[in-house]
Amino acid sequence: MPRLDYCHEQVVHALEKDGWSVDDRPRRLIHEERLVFIDIEAVKGMNGSRQQILLAEVKCFPDRERTTQELYIAFGQYIIYRALLDQEEINLPLYLAVPLDAYSDIFDSTVQRALDSNKIKLVIVNLETETIAQWRE
Repeated sequence: MPRLDYCHEQVVHALEKDGWSVDDRPRRLIHEERLVFIDIEAVKGMNGSRQQILLAEVKCFPDRERTTQELYIAFGQYIIYRALLDQEEINLPLYLAVPLDAYSDIFDSTVQRALDSNKIKLVIVNLETETIAQWRE
């Protein structure tokens, strides 16, 4: 199983504060000979209300000198994971979970256009307060 990003626990706590129940195991996908793990599977709205489920890949962008490379990796993982979910007919929303400070510093207008044109969903997390700062569909 792959190593989790350093901010994984803060993202989990933020989702829990927002009412989500987070599975402690990554979501495992197998297609042909490809095995991938999506960091988070979370459920909201049990006990009689309509249940929602989401998947999230956590990226913390710790090395600001490798920002471009880390963006390429994050976007590539997201797009491949989404394609695998579609191929396996798993109809769950997939989010890229990123820290608020990284979003503010790295996600400039060019990156915003790339997000929009590739329909990449974000959950932006304030790591200090462990709260959801924004959902970006």
